[in-house]
Amino acid sequence: MRDENKTKDQLINELEELRQRISELESLATLNEELEEKLQQRTDDLDKRVKELNCLYNISRFIERPGVSLIEISQRVVNLIPSTYQYPQIICSRIILGDQQFQSENFKETRWMQSSDIFVHEDRVGAVEVCYLEERSKSNEWPFLQEERDLINAIAERLVVAHN
Repeated sequence: MRDENKTKDQLINELEELRQRISELESLATLNEELEEKLQQRTDDLDKRVKELNCLYNISRFIERPGVSLIEISQRVVNLIPSTYQYPQIICSRIILGDQQFQSENFKETRWMQSSDIFVHEDRVGAVEVCYLEERSKSNEWPFLQEERDLINAIAERLVVAHN
């Protein structure tokens, strides 16, 4: 049957089927966008975890190297820390061990600080500190993500090994 010979009802049915199909495709497109956003978020989260694991791995490598002093380990660690945070371009860090301080070149204490004490045999021997140099967008976890809080605690624990 040629298009000219189709009845009005047939054309209306075809039009309705096309509208329904368009609606289904729009729904699929929306779902696809949502899935892409979730995938991107998961990818970003995995990238962050990889950075954190690389940081801890490198710290362990510094500590296990024979003949490397605690001073050298501390300075390397303090320089490594900013790259593992959400906004590395505005992060600075410092390690305090007794009366010695090791800090990134841009270190400045700010109100956006996180700290983890370093204990050896239940005695506080120092701290690891990380500061944002400027305020960033606020989130539920601002200024530091839970993973970043966990990371600084893990770094402090690794430095105990180096201290012994």
